Amino acid sequence: MNRKLGAAVFMMAACTFGPMTAAAQEDSEAEATIDVTGSGETSTHECKPGSTVEITGASNNVTLTGECKSVTVNGSSNVVKVEATRAIDVTGMSNSVTWKRVIGKSKPKVSHTGMGNKIAQAK
Repeated sequence: MNRKLGAAVFMMAACTFGPMTAAAQEDSEAEATIDVTGSGETSTHECKPGSTVEITGASNNVTLTGECKSVTVNGSSNVVKVEATRAIDVTGMSNSVTWKRVIGKSKPKVSHTGMGNKIAQAK
């Protein structure tokens, strides 16, 4: 009889704490997203290895330290300096994105749409 009671208590605890664990994981994933929106702003943000970054606006100067999973830039005349990333996606006009080092063995996957965008490794 004690085994049945123990199993029942275990199942109740698993059902109770299971959803909390899932919620905590979702919160961690949400914290891994960095959104920068504005015009004429200067800011520095620290990426964690799984961070995704989205920069939207015009004439922003953004520095990203650490390892970013991906960086997306939408707008015009943004200057973005990235320490390390796996992917860069730029949409708009006259944006400049530089990255310092690779994550893993290959250069970041680069995608760009628009005119006058510059994406290069920093020297």
